Amino acid sequence: MEQMPSKEIFKFLIKEFHSGDLPKIIMRDLEIPLSSRKIVTLYGPRRSGKSFYLFSQIKILLAQGVSGEKIVYVNFEDDRILPLTVRDLQFFIDAYYELYPDNKGKELFFFFDEIQNIDNWEVFIRRIYEKEKVKIFITGSSSRLLSREIATSLRGRTLSYPLYPLNFHEFLSFRGVTAEKNFQYTHKRFKIKKLVDEYLEWGIFPEVVQEEDVVLRKKILSEYFHLLVFRDIGERFSVDNTDMLKDLLKFLFTDITSCFSVNSYYKLARQRIPLSRDTISSYLSYIEESQYFFLLPVFSYSLKVQKVNPKKIICLDTGIRNSIAFRFSPDKGKLAENMVGSLLKMQGNELYYWKGKQEVDFVVKTDKSLTGINVTYSDIIKDREVSSLLEFKGAFKNVKRLILVTSDIEKTEKGIHFIPLWKWLISKNAFPAA
Repeated sequence: MEQMPSKEIFKFLIKEFHSGDLPKIIMRDLEIPLSSRKIVTLYGPRRSGKSFYLFSQIKILLAQGVSGEKIVYVNFEDDRILPLTVRDLQFFIDAYYELYPDNKGKELFFFFDEIQNIDNWEVFIRRIYEKEKVKIFITGSSSRLLSREIATSLRGRTLSYPLYPLNFHEFLSFRGVTAEKNFQYTHKRFKIKKLVDEYLEWGIFPEVVQEEDVVLRKKILSEYFHLLVFRDIGERFSVDNTDMLKDLLKFLFTDITSCFSVNSYYKLARQRIPLSRDTISSYLSYIEESQYFFLLPVFSYSLKVQKVNPKKIICLDTGIRNSIAFRFSPDKGKLAENMVGSLLKMQGNELYYWKGKQEVDFVVKTDKSLTGINVTYSDIIKDREVSSLLEFKGAFKNVKRLILVTSDIEKTEKGIHFIPLWKWLISKNAFPAA
């Protein structure tokens, strides 16, 4: 059968969107401007909820009284419009105005999902931004649409916002739980503490959180890992040795919160798979760009010291990690520490670890101060958890806060704020929750 011309396909999709119902939406914490003249760009890992976030913003516009015909959503992963070239995108504009000629010159809202799949898409976006009276919202997965690429492509015309999977506040919403004021004095506290364990075990991706069947959860997480290897990183960066990439990813997932050395991994893996130090370094950079891992440098005011020291492994999602890593115990301590680090990074903090005679799990650096954070998912506090924080404070003059995240202890002692993990997580900002 001959394929329908592109303009007719776009007409069909526009009318399909206008005649259909939006899916059920659970609101996220991220707020973006709906009235800005700038192009609004959402980027982040696949499956973090960007499409549903666009639907939530469309619902807000409709609630504000914007006519539905002035809003259009297009998913550029819809196989019915593929393949497309940048020249074909003009058919979208022609299709819209042929359907709604009276809207020419009126304020419109265009939502373009995963537009990075079209080569040279930015040429089209820049043109309609300049020629049409339209608010533009675009999304792209971090594996294909990086923040620096957005800035270069759109040349100051955009406001970019990362959208990650669920923080704990959002996780509770997805699980139908609200943490109202003073909830810690009610029975709800125990339910929320139980959900912390679920958060650590199954992770933070919306699809997994909403799936009740444990077998299906495991299958979804396994598929996420497969897509990470072969699509998000493999295809994006034209990786030749996917066996090595898979091995490196499994190693990183297994060894979360430990420090990674290229030389150490090379010596360990060279007996099993063909690899070189340069290839390891290249693959590490691809993995970081996918935003599934954060590799934290040691804290030092010397860039040379940061560069030569191993980096601490923090993964975005412990659910994927638990589904594919080699585990010999529930290792809740590692999971809790990783989760704290992951959330701090998702909030955009400048994050490090520190090593003196002892080690501090995380250092948050701002322009004016440092915060030291240790995580121990226990109420039996080992001496090193306290002494390492005090050593860190003694080493730097601008340490303003010390935090020790625990299982259920809450107090202040020796200038250290002890706070339960569940209480630290419950804050929308999650830092500094003490």
